[in-house]
Amino acid sequence: MLPTIFEFGNFKLPSFGLMLGIGFFLGVLIGRRRAPKFGITADQFTDSAMWAVGLGILGARLVFIAQEWKQYANNPSELFSLQFAGITSFGGIIFGGLGIYIYSRRKKLSFLSLLDTAGAAFLISHAVGRIGCLLNGCCHGRECDLPWAIVVHGVPGRVHPAQVYDSLMNFAAFGLLILLERRGLKPGQSFGAMIALHGVTRFIYEFWRAGTVAEVEAKLASSTQIPGLPITEAQVMAVVLILVGVGLYFVRARVPSGVKE
Repeated sequence: MLPTIFEFGNFKLPSFGLMLGIGFFLGVLIGRRRAPKFGITADQFTDSAMWAVGLGILGARLVFIAQEWKQYANNPSELFSLQFAGITSFGGIIFGGLGIYIYSRRKKLSFLSLLDTAGAAFLISHAVGRIGCLLNGCCHGRECDLPWAIVVHGVPGRVHPAQVYDSLMNFAAFGLLILLERRGLKPGQSFGAMIALHGVTRFIYEFWRAGTVAEVEAKLASSTQIPGLPITEAQVMAVVLILVGVGLYFVRARVPSGVKE
């Protein structure tokens, strides 16, 4: 764990924030390079990314609070924390997509083309951001005795480096998405494939994950489980992502070539 990279007086550079920044920077670079392939300019993608990250961070925080409402109901002061100690990719995708939609309507650009450009960039940004979770000590896995198990401050025993698992799965999803695109996809299919792949990675990741708040010990918090089902709320949301992504992919596949969006 390395929550703080360095301190200088009252200034602290948090590792989580730094990795989020690096992830966003890499995502923008990838998106700018991909933009001409989808009929938009690099600068148009950058502008849309600013809309996406602004609303995406807000949405990631709001959805996280909704998921962990019991924790925040007992600690209301944490609702207004400026540290953004808890965010979730589900909210980031939904609100980030809203930001891109607003930008596309303002500039009269293809919403689907912007989404397709952003899909692969999101996977890379998320994968790098998970390294920030590892350094910060949040979103860790359950207790285990494997050779690569890690120690997290305040958590008994050694635990799965679930953040690393999720990061590697999203890097792999990025590779699969690029391979799919090389086969030739219609507008919207790349984004559909991205959210389906991300949903799969998140569903798998939850089997290792111990919890989302720092106070949770190395076991799956019962408050996040769905009564009567052996899966978590996050996994239900991941299944929704998979279904929406697969549906979008195949619906867009049926659109005749040459139809303007």
